Amino acid sequence: MQSTFFLGTLEAGAGKTTVGYCEVDLGAEAISLPVAVIHGAEPGPLLAVTAGIHGGEYVSILAARRFLQALDPATVRGTVVISLQSSPLAFRDRVAFVNPIDEENLNRCFPGDAAGTPTQRLANWLWENIIARADFYVDCHCGDLPESLEAFTGLVLSGDSSVDEKSLEMANCWDVERSIVTGTSGSTIWAAAQAGIPAVLVELGERGQWTEGEVERQLSGLMAVAGRVGIIDSHRPGSPTTHPLFEVAAGLSAEIDGLWFPKVKPGEVVTPGAALGTIEDAFGTTVSVITSPTDGVYVYGLTSLAVHAGDFLACIVRPAGVVQ
Repeated sequence: MQSTFFLGTLEAGAGKTTVGYCEVDLGAEAISLPVAVIHGAEPGPLLAVTAGIHGGEYVSILAARRFLQALDPATVRGTVVISLQSSPLAFRDRVAFVNPIDEENLNRCFPGDAAGTPTQRLANWLWENIIARADFYVDCHCGDLPESLEAFTGLVLSGDSSVDEKSLEMANCWDVERSIVTGTSGSTIWAAAQAGIPAVLVELGERGQWTEGEVERQLSGLMAVAGRVGIIDSHRPGSPTTHPLFEVAAGLSAEIDGLWFPKVKPGEVVTPGAALGTIEDAFGTTVSVITSPTDGVYVYGLTSLAVHAGDFLACIVRPAGVVQ
């Protein structure tokens, strides 16, 4: 029998599910973070799940909620901790990519700073109370309000083969096109890798929208991960499908304000010099043509008509290990 599990002011006895709000002091103001603890009757690993790190990623938020509803603490081994809306002010205000208090990207601030900016404080609370306590970690995402993408899983290789093998196993639990090795400093899975925690990010869904099929597809991956790490009995026989492993070849950003007209769709193969899109001024004159600097696959990018200098426009990936 497990002992009681504590998360902030919440507590969950063995074989119980507890949901509620944890108050997080961001300095500028306090927020209420909706969290859940599914504390199994028997010992086992701790699986941490975050959703809504970016406020307009609705597929992830609904999939995490259904994951909570699908887990029976009487049959769970170990503990599952879920942050259902990890950037609640961005969700409330329908703000893409950043925390509206200070306009920082939460997924560039981990492991955070308890005495830092509001977003750094939020990252620190999530890190100390949820992610750093985990034996396994999943960060659920989808395309934010102005973002289109082809579904993928992402992971950071830590250099520890035992950790990386577990991350790869989790990455292969989703029905997606590919897995992408990333190294984005300050991201959730980057911080987890530095701490030796097997971790994976899933991107499934786009444009700040959601469908039943996308939510169920992301939920299915979460259930497969829970089975794979021993939280529940596996509902998928055999080994996970092995996805092609890719790496980021290029990330392109706007250098000028204007109107953005993408020319490619997620999943399309591109070649060096291929036009990815154009930026026009208010009168219809093309002021910038964005081209691919490399061979690869366009996997995600901006879809909104409005573009501002510094906005991320396109990510190109290539098979991992290919030398440019």
